[in-house]
Amino acid sequence: MQMEHRFQNSIVAKLTILLSGVILALGLVFGVIGNLFPGREAAGLLFIAAGIAVFALCLFIVRFILILYIRQPLARLAETAARIAEEKPHENMTEAAGDDEIGRLARAVAKTADTIEYKRHEIAQEHSEYQNLFETVPCLITVQDKNLRLIRYNREFAQKFDPRKGDYCYSVYKGRDEKCENCPVEKTFRDGMSHTFEEAGYNRDGKPMRWVARTAPIRDENGAVVAAMEMSLDVTIKRELEEKLEASQRRYQAIFSNIPNPVFVLDPETMEIQDCNDSVEPVYGYARDDVLGKSFWMFFESGDRKEYEARIQSGAFLHQIRQKDKNGNPLFVDIRSSRTAYPEWEVLLVTTSDITQQLETEQQLIQASKMTTLGEMATGIAHELNQPLSVMKTASSFMLQKFESGGEVKKDILANMLGKIDANVDRATNIISHMRQFARKSELDLESVDVNHVMALASEIFSEQMKVRGIRVDWNLADNLPLIRANSSRLEQVFVNVLINARDAIEERWGDVRVNPEDKAISITTSASSDEAFVEICDTGNGIDESIIDKIFEPFFTTKSVGSGTGLGLSISYGIVRECGGTIQAFNRQSGGACFTMRFPVHENQQQENANGKESHGGG
Repeated sequence: MQMEHRFQNSIVAKLTILLSGVILALGLVFGVIGNLFPGREAAGLLFIAAGIAVFALCLFIVRFILILYIRQPLARLAETAARIAEEKPHENMTEAAGDDEIGRLARAVAKTADTIEYKRHEIAQEHSEYQNLFETVPCLITVQDKNLRLIRYNREFAQKFDPRKGDYCYSVYKGRDEKCENCPVEKTFRDGMSHTFEEAGYNRDGKPMRWVARTAPIRDENGAVVAAMEMSLDVTIKRELEEKLEASQRRYQAIFSNIPNPVFVLDPETMEIQDCNDSVEPVYGYARDDVLGKSFWMFFESGDRKEYEARIQSGAFLHQIRQKDKNGNPLFVDIRSSRTAYPEWEVLLVTTSDITQQLETEQQLIQASKMTTLGEMATGIAHELNQPLSVMKTASSFMLQKFESGGEVKKDILANMLGKIDANVDRATNIISHMRQFARKSELDLESVDVNHVMALASEIFSEQMKVRGIRVDWNLADNLPLIRANSSRLEQVFVNVLINARDAIEERWGDVRVNPEDKAISITTSASSDEAFVEICDTGNGIDESIIDKIFEPFFTTKSVGSGTGLGLSISYGIVRECGGTIQAFNRQSGGACFTMRFPVHENQQQENANGKESHGGG
């Protein structure tokens, strides 16, 4: 059936049907002529008539076939192809097309039309995408001809500059009447290469604008440059921020350079000096270029690195640290440090404050205060020296008397007398030596100090006069008190000042009145925790008026009568205690009298020893 259907639908089948019809018609014609004309005439006529009929019929058949099966389908194909070319809707011929050559041609044309339509759709979509990209890309795009006229431009460019097609680029960009010197677009036309550059101009509102641009050649099918594309990125805000940043950097660099204290930028690990300000030279004597790349430890003695390195790197505050300048002269500084993030790396920012002159001034003041204290202690010192002198005088008088009378002095008595003289000479020598040591100008260095030992030295001066005045001294000293970091001579002055105030307060309250020994007493107590040492000196005097208790450590503040005090003793004591990293406070006791409490941080090495000792004890 399928083969029959194909055959019937083919041109051959159609021609067969037509020829069968023609033969049938001729047979009818011949039959009619034979009946009308018998004989030869009839045969001749029939032959001529048959020939004419066959020829005419063949012409008709051929024309009919050409019109019906070739001309009309070709016309429809031509119309369809024309509509395809014009991008108009066209007839779908695949359904009406047969399986003959014309049908196959129709199907090929239809397939070609579908392919063209698909490609056209793809091209239209890509064109739309590229057009949208061209218009919405966040940069300025122009296409210029050889005369530097604008052929095309995108929306961003139009919003920035308000151009018109045909305008000269230099007129739109910069408001110029002539082209720019060293024009990169012209370079692109000359060498066919891309060029990058930065320009400045004004936008449509007259505001200054900066942009970075790059040109690219547009070529025809022969490779000739027919136009140039210029793509620009608005960097106005970026450049403004960069200029502000540069101004800020210059400003902070000026501040950094002119800070009155030396400032060092160090590598946190190696302590190498990476930068410093101009204040380094007047303090240390080194120019900036002389210290860059050098170690910060160049300003310390060789053995100090181990002691200070960890504390500086941790950001701890270091007070009164001994350093040296370019000439090797000692100087004292306070050191502050902190880790700071630079753009590329982390650094250690170290600031030093030269306190050498301040300490020298304080030292002079402290020395003056010592002399004042020695003056106030003159009576006490006289009492202290009077006892050994009296013993020596008695012993020497006894022996002189024996020698003058010619009496015999027994050997054991002589030895005893000479021993007492020798012992009291030593005692007087120690008292005088102690006074000389106390009056000597102390050094500025801090050292490891035993608080109990310094307290004993301070009270030794007063031991005899306290007895004479009937003042009892109660000692409550802790055993194995940890060491602190201080200057022993200065710390002794603190204790002496507080003891003098305690003595004077008791004298002011009780005078020469005979009272119970408990009523005239000074208690001295020391104790310690894991990281602090405590000293407390209490008296049974009048106490301190609550209205002035917060002022007693201020310079030149005194409650004594005119001529009886300078008002510097407690102020200097406060400064010395703070110098050791400690604190000093005063309060009144409920039972009467005042107490001075001092706290001192335990020396770091001592803390480590204490910690190790606890671990060993715990482990055992």
